[in-house]
Amino acid sequence: MSTANITSENTSTSEPNRLVWVDLLRIAASVLIVALNLTAVQLRGLPVSSPAWQPINLYLGLARTATSLFTMVAGILFLGLGKQRTLRQLLQGPVRKIVVIYIAWSLIYAVFSVLTTPAGAGTLPGRFAALLISSHYHLWFLPVLISLYLLSPFLQPAVDQGGERVGRYAAVLLILGLLGHTMVLSGDLLPMADWVSTIAEKFPVGKVLLFAGYFLLSNTLHRYFYADKKIEAAIYLLGLGGILANAAVTWLASQKLGATDLRFSDPLSLMTFFGAVAVFLVFKSQVSKVRFAYRARCLIANLSRLTLGVFLIHPLVIYFLEKAFGLNLLSFNPILSVPLLTLLVFFLSAAVILGIKKLPFLSWIA
Repeated sequence: MSTANITSENTSTSEPNRLVWVDLLRIAASVLIVALNLTAVQLRGLPVSSPAWQPINLYLGLARTATSLFTMVAGILFLGLGKQRTLRQLLQGPVRKIVVIYIAWSLIYAVFSVLTTPAGAGTLPGRFAALLISSHYHLWFLPVLISLYLLSPFLQPAVDQGGERVGRYAAVLLILGLLGHTMVLSGDLLPMADWVSTIAEKFPVGKVLLFAGYFLLSNTLHRYFYADKKIEAAIYLLGLGGILANAAVTWLASQKLGATDLRFSDPLSLMTFFGAVAVFLVFKSQVSKVRFAYRARCLIANLSRLTLGVFLIHPLVIYFLEKAFGLNLLSFNPILSVPLLTLLVFFLSAAVILGIKKLPFLSWIA
């Protein structure tokens, strides 16, 4: 099946190769990124015995799928075009763009951290340099994305020429790699913990290669995966189980530690994989069937273009809302506060990024 045939479904007339469901999935992943950082930061400051801890932890279980979904969307948009890029094209195009954005936002957040946190040991230039090098907590994904772009000349032939068999093989390797990584994360919760961790660490799979597995998997699911209703239902149940298991193991680890333990916020756990695949298939199999009016397609496409900027700026919006208005997840019942505050931060961030994109001298930053 050709890429042209695949991309003909549910597209905007202004952009004939644009898939609306992929745009909507990208938006959903962006919303989940906001929810992830809201819930993870809030949980770190909460005692496990707090009544608000468990509801926030349940939302965090779903939000953990965000990074995996972003990677899968990037895989479709970058590899699904069927375009083999040279190293020069990569370095002068997408790699340079993300490198510049990473450096610029690392500078912004280093300045922000110096201005908003109490002075510690060392000189101001030393503190600033340390903040710049370590970068803000949420920007870690940009170097991973750069690495995936640099790997794309090796991944593109697998997508274009490997066919369904190579895609299935890549999915098996991804699952095995995620299983090994999950065993390392949860070693102290398992019987014979030292033995389990030692064995798992003997078969290391780099994080970038695991994310590359998501890059390939999204294209395999997009092009070749068509299941009957029973199999789809089983995948959705497995995804729900993965999300609940994520929350459960976080609770167990936190109970054992006596404080919030967020090691399972790692996007490369096997539980997160099941949740992310289920969400992906909901959009591919169900949302893709919805027929949107032309204006709705244009609105969705425009909002999708703002998602990188939302990812970059949303921690500043979260900080502003708390400092200026005292708004956080504990302002009212977390069952409501998590989705409502997540949407508020997302749309405020999108509005700010839209304004920045209209400024010629700043549009490159988002």
